[in-house]
Amino acid sequence: MKADEVRKVKLKARPINVKIVTLGKEEQKLIRKWSSWCAAPFREFCTSVLTRLLTYFTSKSVDDLLNEIVRKGLSIEVSLILLSQYDLMNNNDTSIKDYLNTGKTDINLLISILSKNGVNINPEELKRIIELNKGKAKKSMFSLIPGFLKR
Repeated sequence: MKADEVRKVKLKARPINVKIVTLGKEEQKLIRKWSSWCAAPFREFCTSVLTRLLTYFTSKSVDDLLNEIVRKGLSIEVSLILLSQYDLMNNNDTSIKDYLNTGKTDINLLISILSKNGVNINPEELKRIIELNKGKAKKSMFSLIPGFLKR
């Protein structure tokens, strides 16, 4: 193609419909609550995953799921990493279901998902964070129980 030919080419603008979803105060509060449970290297990632989930699912269903994860003593980070791969079209929830049922997941899979999303962390560091936060989540939940009993 010659330089003269380039001038003859016109781009035609096509209108597109973009649905802008704004989250309400309840959803924003839920995002802040649960992303604060994530370890520092994952907070931004957790926030984006929670935002995506809350555009498709109710805040109650997301909150119930994350409460169940905490109740089982599982890692919020692992759960959100796996949920980030949830495909609404194909309803492929196998990896998150397996994690909820067994409490086990493949570290290499998690590292791969994170690196695709711009989060670089070595496997040993990820394992350490997961183990530390598993106990933290369960202890935090049980520390709330005496507060409810006093009221």
